[in-house]
Amino acid sequence: MLELLAPAGDMESLKAAVLNGADAVYLGGKEFSARQSAANFDRDELIQAVRFCHAYNVKVYVTLNTLLKNSEIKQALEYAAFLYSIGVDAIIIQDLGFLKLLREYLPDFEVHASTQMTAHNLDAVEMLYDLGVKRVVLARELSLKEIEYISKNTRAELEMFVHGALCISFSGQCLMSSIIGGRSGNRGRCAQPCRLEYRLHDKKAYHLSPKDLSTLEFIDKIKDLGVYSLKIEGRMKRPEYVATVVSAYRAAIDGKLTKSHIEDVTQIFNRGGFTSAFMFKRQGSEMMSYKKPRNWGTYLGRVVNVKGDFIRVKLEAELNEGDGVEVFDKGIGVVVANMKKKGSIIKKASSGDEVEFYLKGAKTGDILYKTSDIELINRAKESFEGKEIKRIPIDAYIKVRKNEDIVLKIRDIYGDEVSILSNPPEIAISKPITIEKLKESLSKTKDTPYILTNLTAELDDDVIVPVSKINSLRREAIEKLLEKKQGKREEVKVNFISETMQKRNLKKLVLVTGRQDIVEAVHEYFDEVYFGGDKLRINNGNIKDLINKGIKANPWIPEIVLEEQDEIKNQLDDLKNIGINSVLCGNMGIYRYLKSKQFEILLDRGFNIFNSESTKAIDNKGSLISLELNLKEMKDLVEHTHKETMAFVYGRIKMMVSRQCFIGSSKGQGRENCALICKNKIHYLKDRMNEEFLVVPDMYCRNHIYNSKVLCMLEDLRDVCETGVDNLIVYFLDESIDDAVNISKAFREAVDMLNNKEYKLTKNIDYVLKMLNDKITKGHYYRGVL
Repeated sequence: MLELLAPAGDMESLKAAVLNGADAVYLGGKEFSARQSAANFDRDELIQAVRFCHAYNVKVYVTLNTLLKNSEIKQALEYAAFLYSIGVDAIIIQDLGFLKLLREYLPDFEVHASTQMTAHNLDAVEMLYDLGVKRVVLARELSLKEIEYISKNTRAELEMFVHGALCISFSGQCLMSSIIGGRSGNRGRCAQPCRLEYRLHDKKAYHLSPKDLSTLEFIDKIKDLGVYSLKIEGRMKRPEYVATVVSAYRAAIDGKLTKSHIEDVTQIFNRGGFTSAFMFKRQGSEMMSYKKPRNWGTYLGRVVNVKGDFIRVKLEAELNEGDGVEVFDKGIGVVVANMKKKGSIIKKASSGDEVEFYLKGAKTGDILYKTSDIELINRAKESFEGKEIKRIPIDAYIKVRKNEDIVLKIRDIYGDEVSILSNPPEIAISKPITIEKLKESLSKTKDTPYILTNLTAELDDDVIVPVSKINSLRREAIEKLLEKKQGKREEVKVNFISETMQKRNLKKLVLVTGRQDIVEAVHEYFDEVYFGGDKLRINNGNIKDLINKGIKANPWIPEIVLEEQDEIKNQLDDLKNIGINSVLCGNMGIYRYLKSKQFEILLDRGFNIFNSESTKAIDNKGSLISLELNLKEMKDLVEHTHKETMAFVYGRIKMMVSRQCFIGSSKGQGRENCALICKNKIHYLKDRMNEEFLVVPDMYCRNHIYNSKVLCMLEDLRDVCETGVDNLIVYFLDESIDDAVNISKAFREAVDMLNNKEYKLTKNIDYVLKMLNDKITKGHYYRGVL
């Protein structure tokens, strides 16, 4: 069975999802959810949510898909134990360390890997399965062909997004909101800077804002992929949206999709239409919502005349009193009231009519969109809060006989049954109980999810049972059935204590870059060199040339690996054969391959190492600590792990990787007709503060956005070293050779001094600090994220 998985940001949305045909819902508690701006569910509400959903045989998955700090791990485990005890069907997570602990403390709790874990190739999915994950939510950047390949070759259940908002970045790898505003997408607080205006190639637009995904019209193709679950995005959306979209996808899956379903979904929310994203081909400008990042609604018509604050409109669609109308992209809108046609007030107008209504600020010629449809909203509301909402049929059996306990059994359509016993009935002096009276009392189920459809009774003709007692039996039986359906489990006590390790002192300086010219110029200043990373068009050379020149360089594998996977594996085999054994790896899938070849592995940023348990979750020599932790949190992490740790102390912070080419799309082109508009060079996105963020294309037409400033901890290196971190990473991207040499010299001097327990501003260090001057950021070292 193909599962339809719906979002629920609150109890109303949950009911909207269930009553419109969802097979499962995913929701967040008020603790550790990746959608902190949603209403979310407190613990009592979670219990009610599970009871309600399970009554309808709908599964409940709870998101705990944020990265966890050391100080939060015990609380998160206790929360997971609570979720397990109340019958939650699965928990959705991002954090590798948390996954490790869940398998230890709650081995029977089903775990799903969030799309925040960036699983986008078969090996990554298989690795997660090996770690105890039952289901993997795939990255939204994959094509149907890529999904089918994974599906046919994995042991894991697969879940894919089929509708809703798209992140322009690979989820779980975006630091844009975090770096710009301190609100981390990995912590559920994304401020969506991607939905803001930027200037690229002197063109101001919403260059990073994609349309929403919709797959309604090719669900049949998706059915053939072999995936287990189809996911609708939208925990921030209102319940009417959930009801509308879920009912449409239910119809599509059941082969009953109509034109009106598509029209309703378009009306309820769209950003200038929809996109199929990367499912069929790499889309260009047609994937983006350049003019407006919010809901567009549907085209209504143009203003043909203005009199004061009233407008006359020639309609090209139906309009009702209570509909929301906006002047496109001007921020001017109104809920239609007192609409007139030929001087008479009307409630409803048709396409082709000319009508008048109040809309202050509009001008002749303005384009109007209908942003909300009152009839659609009312129809959606009726589906989850109306008088005739979907209820679950139950059969009842009651036995009322002299000198025997009264027996009441109820059974729902899913086969779940409970029995209730009560004291024997009294002998009737007059007016004995009748089957009609029993049915009347047992049918009073309106305040429950159930409706009585069939009653079987064994009834002596001279007994009496008070109506109050029948009502009490009914309530008790239904409560017992709901309790049974909830599926409570035994409570698990969490006794988590993290072992404290001894602090290390000696530091190594490590160079990481994809530029051979820089490695050749500065390698002598570094203890280790890792070369490669993303195949950026500005990078140059190859690792074999460096090795042939006598430079000991080790491979560096980036966090995103798609088309290039086989090429990377072949290169790693070659390097293994010539004695190269150490790899800096950011990709989960390649990690699995490296383990099979017995490489020594350092974990890069793709693994999001946020706590000490994550350093121990998989076999590794060491790991890069997340750039979102502050110095105090880093120190706490280091003190609780025996693994080597690395800190990023110089370089531009990569804020996102996108499979979309902003550069080509801004010129109206996609990869299919790409004329290398990028010219193999760096481009710049300029924000409203005139900060310029580097956009660097790679050889696979993915775009990489880097911070406008350079993280440089040269002046504060003592603070970094006092965390106990072992290795200090210097990363070069767009520096000149001369600048790279000066920076390398300065860091070498600084590390040598600190290893000798001294530090001062030398001439080289002072020169570099003055050279960088206002280009420097300290990242999160002193502020951190919430």
